[in-house]
Amino acid sequence: MALILQASLTRVNRYYEKDVRKLAAEAAFNVIDSATVDDVDYVVVGSSLSYLQSPQLDLASYIAGYIGLRGARALTIEAGEASGLAAVQVAKSLIDSNHAERVLVVGVDKLTDHVSSETYRHLQSIYDTESDAVYNIGHAGIAGLLMRLYMSRYGVSREDMAYWPVIMHSHGKSNPYAMLRFNVSVEKVISAMPVADPITLLDLYPIGDGASAILLSSHEDSKAGDAIAELVRVESATGYPSPALRDDPLFIESLEEASRRLNMGTREWERVDVIELHDTSTITAYMILETLGIVDKGRAPQEVAKGRFTVGGEGPVINPSGGLKSRGHPVGATGVYQIAEVSLQLAGEFPGVRVDDAKLGAVISINGHGSSSYVGLLRSV
Repeated sequence: MALILQASLTRVNRYYEKDVRKLAAEAAFNVIDSATVDDVDYVVVGSSLSYLQSPQLDLASYIAGYIGLRGARALTIEAGEASGLAAVQVAKSLIDSNHAERVLVVGVDKLTDHVSSETYRHLQSIYDTESDAVYNIGHAGIAGLLMRLYMSRYGVSREDMAYWPVIMHSHGKSNPYAMLRFNVSVEKVISAMPVADPITLLDLYPIGDGASAILLSSHEDSKAGDAIAELVRVESATGYPSPALRDDPLFIESLEEASRRLNMGTREWERVDVIELHDTSTITAYMILETLGIVDKGRAPQEVAKGRFTVGGEGPVINPSGGLKSRGHPVGATGVYQIAEVSLQLAGEFPGVRVDDAKLGAVISINGHGSSSYVGLLRSV
């Protein structure tokens, strides 16, 4: 059993005055101090771009030393955008295999240490460096092509496609840890600055820095207090490096396989109360919903527009944090943010939009457009 004793988040923002160690330490200290714990067996750090933005190898060891946990074992996990949830998966395996009783997991990334053009060049390494990244089409360019294909195939209007960011911003406005805390309208989404037609700036996540941490334990800890959630399982799978290679570019095979390994079919997804998923763009969110069978193919925009996935809707509440769209996407840290947010929801302690009496939660993290997918399942304690 892997119990989450504490969870901590920092607001996603642009921290020009803080380096990656200071950001990580802020989240880690919040967890350690709250749990009144002074020792852990492992420090597992999920980070994606830090070695490019702020060159430092063996980052976990330096973070462990920086926060005073000298002597702890340390592992750095890099899995692109899914680094955070990959780090959680490794931490859980250490607990399950009896290699550790307590594991501190920290997700951290800084994207503001360079000018934007350099940061965007670094972000290209998330995608296949032998195909998509070479031609410099970028995330937005691929997302634009996928959205146009979706609209053409299913006869969906641009207006219907725009409801996802509207709902994400309405959720994120109440989240003190969110980067973009303001409402937007359908008209504002459509008329925003074009990035890759029909994608506009408001269809995409904002670039920011952030750190989040959780403390995992194999048992209840009298020093740390009651656990806030149980991490039931984390599964993953790899897939094609580019949507152009898939039989259906709008279907994410790696996500389907990770969900299957988690024994999550359509009926099981209907039992989930709250989900934090990887919405790097509007079309990515719709593809995830349809790949998992939560909605029928071609129906995601209409179901989202009806409010099905908000508090009081018929389906699970999705991204009450505001998701990557409003909370922000500090890349390698995002998966840990998602685990922390769902854990706090299950404990009834999330400070933003709250899902009352939530018993079962899930987290979905993807690298690129599906080169790898991670799915985590949590339940209340």
